[in-house]
Amino acid sequence: MAQQINLLAPILLAPRRHLSALTLLQTSGLLLAAGLLTALALQQRERRAEADHQALLARYAVERQQLAAAHAALPAPQDLAALRQQWQQLEAGNAQRRALLASLGREGGGPAAGQRHSDLLDLVARSMPEAAWLSELRYAPGRVELVGGTLDTAQLRPWLGRLATHPLLAGQQLSALRVERLGTAGAGQPLLEAGSPLAQSRLPVWAFRVVSAPLAAASAASGGAR
Repeated sequence: MAQQINLLAPILLAPRRHLSALTLLQTSGLLLAAGLLTALALQQRERRAEADHQALLARYAVERQQLAAAHAALPAPQDLAALRQQWQQLEAGNAQRRALLASLGREGGGPAAGQRHSDLLDLVARSMPEAAWLSELRYAPGRVELVGGTLDTAQLRPWLGRLATHPLLAGQQLSALRVERLGTAGAGQPLLEAGSPLAQSRLPVWAFRVVSAPLAAASAASGGAR
């Protein structure tokens, strides 16, 4: 028995849905809220940009005033020819000073090598015996005074002989040598503190004092002593 199937039956079609008024109101409300939020955000951003712009203008005005004040404080422009002439004068003065220093060096205006006080100090430091030390050194033209101590008095004479060969001691003789045992009666100022290890040791410690004298006076004193 034949059957007929109608595929276009209205019952098989999808039903049409219509938007309700409530849905339209809700959608409109959401769109309105989103628009308001966007407008508020844009307005806040615009206000911030305006504040930054005003601050930038204020800073620009202050910097412009400072620049105007600095420009007003600048010295008046000078003539290039006058500046060149001053520079040439300064160069000429420097050249004269350099020539004067060079001439003084050639003519022996300054102390030559071996004639400086530092050379004498260097000789004293390099030739000092290992068993001796200095507590005081005084130098003046024509007079040298050495005060110190030693553990071996036999090293003093050769050391003083080497010092006597220095050019600054020319015409002088280191002959006034005085040696005393530390702690003995009549000794001068002690060179060692009472509590120092060297002062408490049993080693013989001698204090010496050397004063230079002119050769003529030293010869006369030697002759009078004989």
